[in-house]
Amino acid sequence: MRMIAIVLTACLAGAASVGNGAEPDPAMTADDLQQLCTGTDHVSRNACRIYILGVTQGIAVGLKMADGRSTGGRPCVPANISAETLEQTVKKKLDQDLSRSPDHKSHDAAAFVGQVLQAAYACKTGN
Repeated sequence: MRMIAIVLTACLAGAASVGNGAEPDPAMTADDLQQLCTGTDHVSRNACRIYILGVTQGIAVGLKMADGRSTGGRPCVPANISAETLEQTVKKKLDQDLSRSPDHKSHDAAAFVGQVLQAAYACKTGN
C-alpha cells in the first residue's frame, strides 16, 4: 500500500509542476510504468491502475485550476521536493480534515490533494 501511495504522490507532484516553465526529469518513465503494468503480482497491477487513475484525475484537477474553477489558484510545488514530503503533507492534512469532518470522506480525493498542494505550496506573486 505504501508503494501505491508513493507512486500516486509522485504522479501528482509531476502533474502539479507542469506549467511552471521547468522541464523536470520524469519521476516515472514509460518503461517503469510498463514494468508495473505487465507485472503478474497484485501490487504491480494495482500500482499500474492507481498510477493511471492518478494521472487522469490530476489532469482533471489541473484543467479546473487552469480554467479558474478552483479556489486558491494553482500550486507551485518545488521541483526538488521528495515524494515522502508530499506524502506526509497530504496525509497530515487528510487526517486533520477527516477527523474534524467525517462527512468529507466521500469528497473527491484528487481535488483534496490539489487543495492541499495549493495551500502548502502557493505560487509566489508574479508566477
